[in-house]
Amino acid sequence: MPNSKWEMTHVSALERLEELAEDESGFVEVLDEESVTVDIGRHTADTAAAKNPHNEDELYYIISGSGKLRVGDEVHSIESGDTVFVEQGLEHDFFDIEEDIVTLAVFADSTNPTSYSIRE
Repeated sequence: MPNSKWEMTHVSALERLEELAEDESGFVEVLDEESVTVDIGRHTADTAAAKNPHNEDELYYIISGSGKLRVGDEVHSIESGDTVFVEQGLEHDFFDIEEDIVTLAVFADSTNPTSYSIRE
């Protein structure tokens, strides 16, 4: 982890993307720093499920695929190249997946990155 604001961490997201194909969990961690966590995730039609709201803000960049994403009460059609912001605490899920969706997900501004709140 960088010791000062002047240091950087370099990670090949493309290498991590290749590892995703071998990982059955559907996601691989790209970066985990104090203020930000980055994952690459795969969302397939047969595994589409509601996501628990997170304790941090999220930003999804759609690397490939297409379908729909529900964020709170809003529904968005998504495809490769789209970016979607999800405010902390909002329920969200990918559904009506036409082609496997691969995302780069950035989780930020949390004292407890990648933690999930409890859905009731």
